Amino acid sequence: MRNNIVALGLGSNLDSPITNLRQALHELKQIHELKVLKVSSIYESEAQLPENASDEWNKNYLNAVVLCELGLNQTPYELLQALQKIEIKLGRIKTEKWAPRYIDLDILTWNTEHFTQETLQIPHPHILDRPFVLLPLLEVLPEFRNQALPHWAEAWVDEKPFATIKSQKYFWPELVGVLNITTDSFSDGGSLLKAENLLQQAEKILKQGSQILDIGAESTRPLALPVTAEVELKNLYWALDIIRDLKKKYHFKISLDCRHSEVIRQVLNSHRIDFLNDVSGFSSPDMQTLLKETQLKAFVMHSLSVPADPAKIFNDEINPAQEVKTWWIKKLQELSKKGISPEQLIFDPGIGFGKSKRQNLYLLKNLEQFSEIKTAVMIGHSRKSYQTLYSTRGSSERDLETALVTQNLNLAYVQYLRVHDIESQKIALSF
Repeated sequence: MRNNIVALGLGSNLDSPITNLRQALHELKQIHELKVLKVSSIYESEAQLPENASDEWNKNYLNAVVLCELGLNQTPYELLQALQKIEIKLGRIKTEKWAPRYIDLDILTWNTEHFTQETLQIPHPHILDRPFVLLPLLEVLPEFRNQALPHWAEAWVDEKPFATIKSQKYFWPELVGVLNITTDSFSDGGSLLKAENLLQQAEKILKQGSQILDIGAESTRPLALPVTAEVELKNLYWALDIIRDLKKKYHFKISLDCRHSEVIRQVLNSHRIDFLNDVSGFSSPDMQTLLKETQLKAFVMHSLSVPADPAKIFNDEINPAQEVKTWWIKKLQELSKKGISPEQLIFDPGIGFGKSKRQNLYLLKNLEQFSEIKTAVMIGHSRKSYQTLYSTRGSSERDLETALVTQNLNLAYVQYLRVHDIESQKIALSF
């Protein structure tokens, strides 16, 4: 028998609403027997206000809908209690009706069932008269259009409610902009080793909406030339000094794309770093010790070899998602034994490392197979060689190809998106 299919509404209009929605999605994934299937786009809407409401209440909301699968033995009341615990954890307190709030979680639908009790009514009674709920619900559950008849037409005769919906400017994934300070990176090697080019590119992607700059001074492309620790450190210092002044104009975080603990330790003596990005998956004991000591967030990538070796890939007969998932479970256990908190760790399936072109594309099209993974996920698929399956253009010209893949990613499993060109990916995420 099929499990319960449940749609949940998310809303927030206090502090950083987009951060609140992202955190709520993370907490939903922690609920026992709940599997996130899809997430809608994020819609901005005007606050619904009672008469004589304070001006402080007039804060726009961000709204979204999450489609979930829940075990058959779970009940609506049990889910409601779990949602209320999340609301409290994220800072919600009892307030007046329609008051601003950090997070609002509602059960919108439960299969096709109708459930009415004093404290819970399913479907939610206000779905049809709230476009900021109905529009994202139809994205993840288009069959609700049929369930809502025969009153569907009546509910949409007056299109004035659409005036409360703003253009979509918010995205589930945090956008990570790539800055390769190398001579031989696969798509932009050497171009950013000039100060003017580096500053221009960094400011460009920050203006376009990157929240994180990922800076690396060692190429990991196939057959990449080795870089000494001295050269890597020199280039990182140089790049970090150049972009330091951008902190006066933009709010952003820095990720260090480096797998050598001795280099990272020296960088940390003089620069603020927010994330560590290790393409070797923190396999080194020294890197594990560093991660425990610093307690920094970390992108932990799956790979079979670094630099990437086209000859070392998964067997064609296996499911690459299952292999990577098994690796991640073992990696979590390994790092936990070293005293590293799972809250620090961000899973990167390693697109382009240890998989064939078709296996990489399979992973990108089937991210829902990572539903058992409770940690955040980063996808780094930009301009990589799997795109030659459907394009003949060179790697530096493949932002359109990357955007086509981005548009079809299951964003329930993409909390960070690492790309070279921010603008094209934001356009893709808007559809």
